[in-house]
Amino acid sequence: MRTLIVLGATGTMGRRVVELALRTLPGVEVVAASRSGEDVAGVRGRAVSVEDFASLARETPGTARAVVNAVGPYDYDPARLVTACVEAGIHYTDLAEEPTFLAAAARAAETAGAAERGVVVVPGASTVPGLVQLLARTWAKRDDVAEVRAWLSLGSRNPVGEGLLVGLLRPLGRPTADGTLAFERSVARTAATGKVLRYGRYPTGFAADRLRLGDRRVPVRFLVGFDRAPIVSALVATAPVLARLSDAELRRLARAALPAVRALSRLGTRRGSLVLEARDAEGRVLDTLEVVAEREGLGVPASPPLWVVRKLREGPPPRAGALALDDVVSFDEAVAWLHEAGYAVCGSGERAPTIPLRPETL
Repeated sequence: MRTLIVLGATGTMGRRVVELALRTLPGVEVVAASRSGEDVAGVRGRAVSVEDFASLARETPGTARAVVNAVGPYDYDPARLVTACVEAGIHYTDLAEEPTFLAAAARAAETAGAAERGVVVVPGASTVPGLVQLLARTWAKRDDVAEVRAWLSLGSRNPVGEGLLVGLLRPLGRPTADGTLAFERSVARTAATGKVLRYGRYPTGFAADRLRLGDRRVPVRFLVGFDRAPIVSALVATAPVLARLSDAELRRLARAALPAVRALSRLGTRRGSLVLEARDAEGRVLDTLEVVAEREGLGVPASPPLWVVRKLREGPPPRAGALALDDVVSFDEAVAWLHEAGYAVCGSGERAPTIPLRPETL
């Protein structure tokens, strides 16, 4: 694989993907593609949008072997982009979490004949649904696991852009798959450090809020919080108002609020964590699995798309078409690469997963 194209490279997540690609994919030429065409992290930029990506694909047939779509929020139809990738023989992955977007990308891959052309299309290769599904595989053989809960705590000092802020705010106050409202109220959870963090219910990115555990599908709940409780309280208070805003109004609000958000972020930390809990039918916690980022927390959601690229560099995929992240990357590979990137991964519980642990996290 000679070339990787990162779409949306000037955005918060796109920039992070470019930086990680330069660090973890030696020998791969990275193309920083965006509407503005600005250079990113020393990489020469290319002016291209999601809508006209087909022109860039035609310029690089057989050279550009993978695309990471970091153009968020994912509120558009990805069909043209995915189709252009498949027709050019370019593998595709993204960081989307919207079920509608994910389904549309999978349909486009099937319609364009990705499987027959040997092209891999992996939508949703970020925290949800991709990473949660992948890490939950550690409990695939446990029949006593009746539910999985995922708790994502975000460090408020991490960089934030307009697209990332819009994507965070859009679901607030709106129904989740089971009819509850996102951030209708906050929930407290005590972290391993002893600090009490607050979270709000958030859409999971999974169809019908269910993930695969072996040959079963079990309910999954996704809760999002921050390192500062007042942020969660503010989101709960404003969720009913945000739910009534149109997409255009929400974008204008996010643009206006961005300077204040960035100023206040100086009071926060960069520490983030993702905790998965395996629960039984009575709601008791059986096991937990935690990923901790003391710094550079945005590297965790930005990494899985590059794991896909890394696997494709190793050789032809065993199968092609529209796939999930865990169809391409194994649990052990994910844990090893998280450790390699400097993140702590640890398990606890009555029957903890057998994974390498960093001594300082015990």
